[in-house]
Amino acid sequence: MSAIGIVAAESSTDSFPFFASRPVKVGEYVVVGTPEGDALGFVESSIIRSELMATAGNYIAATEASKASSQNPRDKGYRAVARVLGLVSELRNGRVYMPSVPPVPGNEVNEASSELLTAIFSRNGRSFIRVGSLLRNADVNVSVDLNMVASRHLAILATTGSGKSNLLALIAKRVNDVYGTMVIFDYHGEYSELKISRATHAQPKINPRNLESEDLAELLDISSTASRQRSLLSSVLTNEVRESGDFWGALNGALNEIINDEGSDPEDVRRARRLIEIIERARSRKGKILDPEIGDPLDQVKPNYINVIDMAELTETQASIIISYYLSELLEDRKMAQRQRMSGAQGRVRFSAPVIVAIEEAHAFLPSDKESMSDARRVASKVAREGRKFGLSLIVVSQRPSRVDQDILSQMGSLAVMRITQPKDQNYILESSELMSEDLVNYLPSMNVGEAILLGQWVALPSIVKIEKVDEKLTGADIDAVKQWSEDHDRSSIAREDTSELIKGV
Repeated sequence: MSAIGIVAAESSTDSFPFFASRPVKVGEYVVVGTPEGDALGFVESSIIRSELMATAGNYIAATEASKASSQNPRDKGYRAVARVLGLVSELRNGRVYMPSVPPVPGNEVNEASSELLTAIFSRNGRSFIRVGSLLRNADVNVSVDLNMVASRHLAILATTGSGKSNLLALIAKRVNDVYGTMVIFDYHGEYSELKISRATHAQPKINPRNLESEDLAELLDISSTASRQRSLLSSVLTNEVRESGDFWGALNGALNEIINDEGSDPEDVRRARRLIEIIERARSRKGKILDPEIGDPLDQVKPNYINVIDMAELTETQASIIISYYLSELLEDRKMAQRQRMSGAQGRVRFSAPVIVAIEEAHAFLPSDKESMSDARRVASKVAREGRKFGLSLIVVSQRPSRVDQDILSQMGSLAVMRITQPKDQNYILESSELMSEDLVNYLPSMNVGEAILLGQWVALPSIVKIEKVDEKLTGADIDAVKQWSEDHDRSSIAREDTSELIKGV
């Protein structure tokens, strides 16, 4: 091992500062001796200080200090702080055991070898999947435990364009490789062209007979301010209508009764006519989604497949209803499967093995605003608390962590945090998860595209990783506007030339 520093004057069992012989990068791993044996450290902060530059009070003084500093090798000091991750002897065997005595000030700090880091991070076994390599040591592959994703929940947090959807696609690809079941609620159509062998793409289907009147009103695009129209819909959505062989015919029939009744209030007649128009328009636009003949909505979801539920044509409120509906059904199905597994009883279940559910744009559907009456948030919160007992797990993906319900975020056993620039979002992550340190949060704005801090139960130890690029994900990248403008211009030019030739010919 190569020595790079000396432990500074004061250390603790969980972290230690050290003076370094060179600039140290955040994310590097070091080894330091303790009275109980060598311990592994993870560099969380790094500082370069010039004593001469510290005395400068203006530009001229700074120029002179800079020249003096460049000629004095003793002037610049390199200082870093490393988090203690555990004793090396235990980490090699896949166990985390923290020393009870801090590193002794004055002890040598060494670079961790590639061999040691490979033994810790490149785990083998059926449940371990490769997601990339250590950012500070590209020779070391990083594996994560897929079983922990499938049982303890995961949050992927990053600003737009930082690589969060690529990471989700990579996880989907790895789940596909082991014949797992995954459901991705795709609000922006980012996974519409995900080219993996066992991917299936479907529009969400929901039986309007089973909806509460307010949810049906949302899916029919009845304005939230049209309280009287909604009230009228509720009054005609009777059990008789719900159980009718022709649901839409029965619903329109009930509204026509109001229209044809001479004793009806003229305003109710007007609203009934308007409702019929709204229903017909919604059926023409969303006939594939609102299906009164569908029995089990989970018929859309295939076991042992990556199921992409395309919600691109829905509003946020409508998509929230879909997420709530499917999550509820999935949770009940997994509860039944678990009861049957324990009791040996027989019965129809759709999913006899665990299911992973990924919710993109989670800040829209699982809002932190307690005033928001989000059914999706309520059901997701229940899954976050209870799902692991029944084999139903969540992957929450968001570019605005501060807008995601904190109770749900705090239940995430694992984190993948990429570039985050908003201080509010940074502080929210720090408050919501004990996995993040203040030093790591301060580092988030410095991260590049495709880099992620991995923390929690799905990784052996905290790590900064360069995530593998998923070529099978064909959409979601930044648009090349200049190229598309040029191609559009070329096409228009060709069309004009063709038209001119036609006119000449005439």
